[in-house]
Amino acid sequence: MPSESNRSTTARRSAGITDRGVTVRDDAFVGQIITPLRRYIPVGWFDWEPYGKRPKSWWPDLFMFLGFLALAFFVSYPSWLVRLDIEVRLWAVDANDVEWLANIAKGGAEFGQARTVATVTLLIAIWCALRSRSIRPLLMYVISFITLASILGMKHLLGRPLSQHPFALFKVSPEGPLLFTYHPEGGGPNIVDATAFPSGHAVNSILLFGLIVMLIGHVIPAWARWTLLIAPPVIVFCSQVFLGQHWLSDEPAGFLLGLIIIRMAKRVPWHTIPLGPLSVFDPATRRTILISVLLILGVMLTPTLHLVPALIAAAVLPTLGLIWLWLSTKAKQHRDALEAAEAEAAGLDGREAGSEDPGIPSQPSDTHPRG
Repeated sequence: MPSESNRSTTARRSAGITDRGVTVRDDAFVGQIITPLRRYIPVGWFDWEPYGKRPKSWWPDLFMFLGFLALAFFVSYPSWLVRLDIEVRLWAVDANDVEWLANIAKGGAEFGQARTVATVTLLIAIWCALRSRSIRPLLMYVISFITLASILGMKHLLGRPLSQHPFALFKVSPEGPLLFTYHPEGGGPNIVDATAFPSGHAVNSILLFGLIVMLIGHVIPAWARWTLLIAPPVIVFCSQVFLGQHWLSDEPAGFLLGLIIIRMAKRVPWHTIPLGPLSVFDPATRRTILISVLLILGVMLTPTLHLVPALIAAAVLPTLGLIWLWLSTKAKQHRDALEAAEAEAAGLDGREAGSEDPGIPSQPSDTHPRG
């Protein structure tokens, strides 16, 4: 075996640094991480597609939407459902005296917290994007996640007071926690913003965990898929009702909307849908995926900012994205023009080389001496 001193040295591309017998590639670190994983997650680099069959019928969606409207109707006046909400909430006030149980419930409520689950879902989408060299997993994440913004607008529009202060609520709405009782100041000094219906945590527990299954459902066992789809909604329901973070009827309303959204996401063939202008990023480089992730993170952080910074970020980030798209399109057109020119030049050279028929001998020159 040759000694260390006898091995040849190979220069890196960085000046002044040498390796003994090996050149470190740019993707070496990524390869060291991903290569062992391929043994346990046997998915090729270019074969990502969302897991799950496309729903064949719209009837379940229609029935679920009608169910949501029915819930909204029964909490728009002092109905039996509103009285049930109040009774369950007053029970939860006494039940919260068990400190250890309340701490467990607080942990369970995190399964519906957007800042937690959405971050995990984004990391999984990034992993799928890197493996497939495609922005399609990120595109599915973004388009489906945007629907949560419409849920937030709906919560403000319907204006149902939250359940954190059930006793102070009756000073604002003596008939109970009804819809359309929103006040710009949050219903008074002791009531926070009236954005209870539907529960955003309930929507998240259905939509975001459903997206996780769509992203990696092919590489996890069936029991794990069912656990991700069933356990989070059950945990969120029990936790939020126990903690009094939502009225009882807020939860099924959120579940119904989450199911409708995830079924709509399953109807889109994300792995084959035309990308339009975004086709310049297909196949995607690691730089493309990195820039896409930064833009997504910026959009996700915008709602956490104060009003003025949020408005500025909401204007700047899409503008930067459009500029990046325009520059990428121009660069792609330039590369295509160069490749076309090179192909044309190669074709001309080939025609010139074959202009003389090799089967016909060339005639002697006039200046050749005659014998």
